[in-house]
Amino acid sequence: MKLQCNVEIGNRVSSTNIVRRKSQRSILAIGRQTTKNTELHILWQTFQNKQGTKYKVDNNISQIFIKFINEGKATIRFIEPPHDLIIQADTIQLKSFIHILKLGITKKIDPSVLSVSNLNPKCMNSIGKTKVTVSKPTEYPILEGFPRTTEELHLPGLNRKSFDRQILKLQSLRILNLSNNQISSLPKELGTLQHLQELILSQNRLNKAVKWAWLDETAMKFNLKLLDISNNMLDKLPEQIGKLGALVNLKASQNVLSYLPHSIGKLFNLRYLDISKNNLYCLPGSMRNLRLVSLDISNNAFKNLIFDVKLQSDIVSLTEYAARSFLKTRCPYDASIIPYTLVKYLDNAKYCICGDACFQYYARKFVDFSLNAIASNIKSSGNATIPFDCYFCSIRCTNPVNSRLILDRNVNP
Repeated sequence: MKLQCNVEIGNRVSSTNIVRRKSQRSILAIGRQTTKNTELHILWQTFQNKQGTKYKVDNNISQIFIKFINEGKATIRFIEPPHDLIIQADTIQLKSFIHILKLGITKKIDPSVLSVSNLNPKCMNSIGKTKVTVSKPTEYPILEGFPRTTEELHLPGLNRKSFDRQILKLQSLRILNLSNNQISSLPKELGTLQHLQELILSQNRLNKAVKWAWLDETAMKFNLKLLDISNNMLDKLPEQIGKLGALVNLKASQNVLSYLPHSIGKLFNLRYLDISKNNLYCLPGSMRNLRLVSLDISNNAFKNLIFDVKLQSDIVSLTEYAARSFLKTRCPYDASIIPYTLVKYLDNAKYCICGDACFQYYARKFVDFSLNAIASNIKSSGNATIPFDCYFCSIRCTNPVNSRLILDRNVNP
């Protein structure tokens, strides 16, 4: 059997020292060396090593790690040489490969069914494309689809009005560029692509999107690093955007945003934020928790806002206490784990400048802050300070702010 995949080699020099070699596009094959020799071997072949390296299977594999096989990942640990083959491949094909390997190890498969030719070096040109670009509608592979090995897919400017569900079959996809089309919604299953790191959706019609369920999927939360939703006539961003814990770069320029969701303050890995050319009048106070390398807020309509304040005392409910404590753990959650009503409750959290969540009990105030507190490089239209819509989870957190406060039970901004 032959498997097209990416393989990273871990060389166990000692029990405390493992040298890892960069992942390479590879072919793995299981087979026999001769018709008379029934010993099984694995052939690992790359563009750099076209003759390949053979690993003995019988009595030479100490462990097979398959905890993340549903994400298209597995590791084969050999005794001699002390190598770990760290594999990333299409989930279905990888499961078949590991299944055949386990049958061979346990002698539950007749070696004669495995071709001797499997251990002969293969033509590396047979490895499927990893980067596909379609620049004309007439070139679109409607019938044949995209190669399963595709890691980068670029489909800009094709005037497509809907998302092509063929893309969901590309389990190795890392970069997806759908810019300059007319797409108005994305399927929930997009969020299940385990290796998707960059999603470019600029110049579409996402302002018509009713649901953003794909943002709730676990793979999207832990893997997506770049999201470009600029130039989509968006008047608001979904609260779920705060669940993209791995996000490093967010581009949301050239929309009609008047405010940002407070959940954006949970994007602790965010380093680059472009929200230029919108209608923003303030920034959420939760952004005080961010440490950005670059922030572009140019061409917005920031205003000096003042609350007519009213001080009022209240008691934090047990529900809110529990929700605050749970969100401090930063554990992922969705409707498969907890009731949907609790998901909605947690999603509506406001975030204090201290980083903690608050719900019905909070103090709120527009406060002018210097942008230097959250970003190293700032691009603005002459604004030295910007109004931040700040929520405070307790009176203690309001002490640094020498201003009048409002204690409000209203969850709406």
